[in-house]
Amino acid sequence: MLNDQREQLVLGRSVRLCQEGNRDEFKAIVDAYSQRLYRIAWLITRDHGLSEDAIQETFIRGWQQIRSLFDPSKLTAWLTRILINYLKNQRRRNTVPTAKIEAAVNVADPARADQQTLAAETASEMSLVIAGLPTDQRTVLVLRYFEELSLEEIVEATGWRLGTVKSRIHRALRHARREMERLGPSIPNPQVKIEKEASNG
Repeated sequence: MLNDQREQLVLGRSVRLCQEGNRDEFKAIVDAYSQRLYRIAWLITRDHGLSEDAIQETFIRGWQQIRSLFDPSKLTAWLTRILINYLKNQRRRNTVPTAKIEAAVNVADPARADQQTLAAETASEMSLVIAGLPTDQRTVLVLRYFEELSLEEIVEATGWRLGTVKSRIHRALRHARREMERLGPSIPNPQVKIEKEASNG
């Protein structure tokens, strides 16, 4: 927690200096978020080229629009929203491939190694469960469970209303629960967490 708070203070300082025109400070933001944003893009698209383009474009737009970020503590959601908007625009132009979660386990991210270890244990099974979800439902699951954003941060990142976010999580989790029951006990069952989230939908 302390390290997270210290990182947020450092990044908050970087945001303020960037808003004053200091390009060098933007490198700290790129270093802090490039792996995380790439992971989100890859989980949603399963396309290395599109993910790399999305990250590059996200940081270009982030620098150009940095003065519009009034609250530096919302940097994560703000950058994620730029990324998701880019992917949405690309999806309108082209068909974005369906993501399979097990592919994301191979994306290097040392800072999140513990989560990757957990994901590796269930990746193949979970890919069977969520591979067929609509992109909007897949997006909220990636942000909620892989990136551990709060509901409020997902609202910020997607531009959707809170009720919309909750209903999409609810529908996605309901589908996941049905599929896990169908596939049987070989899949580790996050039943308690699913029921808790679903009850909040």
